[in-house]
Amino acid sequence: MKNLLLLLTILPLLAFSQETNDCDERTMPYWANNINSRIEGENPTLRNAFRDVQLAETNITPSSGFITLRLYTTKTGEFCEMETFQIDENYEPTLFNNGSLITALETIALSLTNWERDKDFKTYNLIRLKIKNGKIEEIF
Repeated sequence: MKNLLLLLTILPLLAFSQETNDCDERTMPYWANNINSRIEGENPTLRNAFRDVQLAETNITPSSGFITLRLYTTKTGEFCEMETFQIDENYEPTLFNNGSLITALETIALSLTNWERDKDFKTYNLIRLKIKNGKIEEIF
């Protein structure tokens, strides 16, 4: 009985003592409730950021598919985390250029700054790349 009482006394203290940061907040989609999360300059900024890798990578394998980068940012626009998804033309999971392409893309995405939103919420943004005939055809 003493152990149970001790546990019930300590458990609330542990729950309240955990530190939190802006990345621990609830995440809202970039399009929800007029949040309108975006990078300053929007699509032209994204295309310019990825232009060098787009021009350099001309023989990507597999030759067709999609890459999606999901970037989570705090309400002040600071980076929290990133998820990546790579699928081939048959919507099967894949690794483009045996994983080296996604490494380059993640590095570029992490360098992006000036994320804006109309409301102060932690949110995520999607960066999508279309690969066709071994080249990055479109960035949106």
